[in-house]
Amino acid sequence: MTARDINFKNEIRELTPLDREYPERLRMIPNPPSTLYVKGKLPPDDQPTVAIIGSRTATEYGLDVARTFGRVLASRGVGIVSGMALGADSAGQWGALDGKGSTYAVLGSGINICYPARNYRLYDEILKNDGGIMSEVPLDSPPLPKQFASRNRIISALSDIVVVIEARERSGTSITVNNALEQGKQIFALPGRITDPMSKGCLQLIKEGAEILTSPEDLLEYLHLKTRGEQLILEKDTSVLNPKQKAVYDILETDAAHLDTLVPKCGMPVPELTAILLELEILGFSECTKTGFYRRKISL
Repeated sequence: MTARDINFKNEIRELTPLDREYPERLRMIPNPPSTLYVKGKLPPDDQPTVAIIGSRTATEYGLDVARTFGRVLASRGVGIVSGMALGADSAGQWGALDGKGSTYAVLGSGINICYPARNYRLYDEILKNDGGIMSEVPLDSPPLPKQFASRNRIISALSDIVVVIEARERSGTSITVNNALEQGKQIFALPGRITDPMSKGCLQLIKEGAEILTSPEDLLEYLHLKTRGEQLILEKDTSVLNPKQKAVYDILETDAAHLDTLVPKCGMPVPELTAILLELEILGFSECTKTGFYRRKISL
């Protein structure tokens, strides 16, 4: 082992859900990584984040869109999360670097193994530019198919929005999308020509309810971001709430959380909590993004 290898391994942190640095977004999912190996930085819990994913054989159009979106979003303070795969994933992360922003890669191998190897420059640039590399598998673990499928839940969990750039009708991106839906995340899909095989997956997602992606502003609006580096936060007048409503509102966040995670935080039985959540939704303070998932409602 060389001195460089030793220094690299000394810089890796092994985090568990008991560690303060462990991402809160990961604590909220049903099966959080028992150990997260990290080099570099993690996305701060209060940073808006977007996962840019898509085909490894994306078209030139798809690559251009992914890189442009990554650049615009990162320049507005949005963290870009992806798997550093070839195609749309790495294009979005290169875009984040173009935008002088931060991007975070979740690998399906040990984080001391750059996979695919041809993305070593991207790997290096992510770490040089205040981003981070992470994985749930130990160091030196080779890239195995089952590990890539498993890591996709981490990508979606760390993201407020999952963006699908291009995908075939039967695509591996569906694993990430399904994880995102289970986690209550919003899906955006880039529409394309109905005759283009690379658009089939996105068009199917749109038919199933995904938001149509037409510009970076679609995502910035959803994230309540309006100007460069500025987050639009509208303080609601909570004086109209009774004490119990206020207590439940205070534990809600802009990320949708499942009812099971809210119950222990507020100390209320499920029937009482669901009744109060319904009251807050009627009053315009909360919204149910998917059955069992709730978040604060912020209006532009």
